[in-house]
Amino acid sequence: MAKPIGTTAPRLELGIRLRQIRKGQGMTIEEAVKGLPGINYDKLRRIEIGESSFRTIGDLRRLLSWYGAEDDHELVEYLEELYKTPPSQDWTTQFRKVPDGTRAFAGIESAAFEARVYHPNVVPGQLQTEEYALAQYREVQPIEETTTEFIESNVALRMLRRKQFTRPDSPAKLHVILGEAALRHPVGDRLVMLGQYEEILRMADLPHVTIQLLLIEAKVKRLWHNFTVLDLGRDKPTTVQIDTGWGPASMSDKPSSAARFTRWFQTMSASAEPPEETPAFINNLKREET
Repeated sequence: MAKPIGTTAPRLELGIRLRQIRKGQGMTIEEAVKGLPGINYDKLRRIEIGESSFRTIGDLRRLLSWYGAEDDHELVEYLEELYKTPPSQDWTTQFRKVPDGTRAFAGIESAAFEARVYHPNVVPGQLQTEEYALAQYREVQPIEETTTEFIESNVALRMLRRKQFTRPDSPAKLHVILGEAALRHPVGDRLVMLGQYEEILRMADLPHVTIQLLLIEAKVKRLWHNFTVLDLGRDKPTTVQIDTGWGPASMSDKPSSAARFTRWFQTMSASAEPPEETPAFINNLKREET
């Protein structure tokens, strides 16, 4: 069983349980917030996906009463304990310069048992070295007009996220499909790329990590944007994240979305090179750099 990095998991658990209760009552979010002062549609939506919390415990109790759950004392006590986790203990709050969407995704990812990741253009954050990540941010800094503090904070979060998949004690499973262009696109200088190739080889050797390559010549329908599918375990909804030009703000746990991107992942995985072919391909790229 994968262990979360920090205490984002209780807030996520609270949101999931509240959504289950609401759906059990046959309510939409719009119906749930009617007559509840201080809680609007956007607020409850963000609570249910773990991006926000209630202003007071009274707001939580009023919602549970509206759902008809106030007499289930064991459930109410459990949800109140989840609510009482101090926000200061949420491990993502230390990264104030990181966009909210990125921090929200990192928090949900830290509670995942398995991540399935596809990226056609660059090495995804789950595999990146610090040097590669820094180079990636710095090469677009003049365009994005980001500060050095912004870059350093985002890279620090990215490196901490990786511990989910590299720690020796109960790491989360990781299955990555890399487009060939992701490995050939130069980020930083030659030493940065060589270091990144070495890190991919190291990760590919771990028993809980699978890395496949989708070659340019592969005859398969493929997506041209990246996505991540997070398996949060039993009784929790599979969550899909898609990067956009505005950042990783697009997340969904709708069953239809999870099923759609799972089908895409399975289709591309079936046409990608077998995992055992990855080291030879990477070593050929290393020789091209030397």
